[in-house]
Amino acid sequence: MKKVALQEAGDTSDKILKAAKLLFAQYGYHGVSVKQITQKAGVNSALVSYHFGGKAQLYQTVLEQLAEKLTALAEKLKAARQRPLQGLLTFLDEMAMLFLQDPDSMHILYQEFLVPTKFGNEVVGSRLVSFYDQIADAFQNAKMLQSVKPESDNRRAAFILLSIFSFYLLTYNYEAVIESKKLHGANNFQRLHDLYVDYLRTVSTGKESIEYITEW
Repeated sequence: MKKVALQEAGDTSDKILKAAKLLFAQYGYHGVSVKQITQKAGVNSALVSYHFGGKAQLYQTVLEQLAEKLTALAEKLKAARQRPLQGLLTFLDEMAMLFLQDPDSMHILYQEFLVPTKFGNEVVGSRLVSFYDQIADAFQNAKMLQSVKPESDNRRAAFILLSIFSFYLLTYNYEAVIESKKLHGANNFQRLHDLYVDYLRTVSTGKESIEYITEW
């Protein structure tokens, strides 16, 4: 009986987390009420306090899950054993797949940029800076091995790459409505992949090939 009760508690907290993540992605922290979350999850409002302590702690839990994903991605880039640009491309492919499979995470980040909360600054802010630093460092390593043009600025390059990701992931559902205006590509992964490959080619010296290594 105890095992069943624990499983039911876990199921309930998962339902609340999934509903909260979806609503926070759409409306931001300030635009969502506990009542809306519990209605979406199909549970009693009191269960938010029981499982998480309240709306603020629930939002913090959602952000912590997102921060863990960013940290894991940054560690993969840091530990890459491929040549610099090829390692960066592998990392970008993994990031593309992650956010395309979980678009709510990108929308929550965007909501934090629009209307910052203290929770976002405390939980995600430092991880984003580290994430950005890792990409800039990857460009620096590529420059040291003459794979990237010497005049390229590491931080600008990192900023441009993250901007490509952000804009595509925030707008691709709108673009999909207008079939004739879609970018070339079999699916969203290939379209996004082609965008950052095109950018990498503009800063590449040609010393290191940029190959398609991920299956879509």
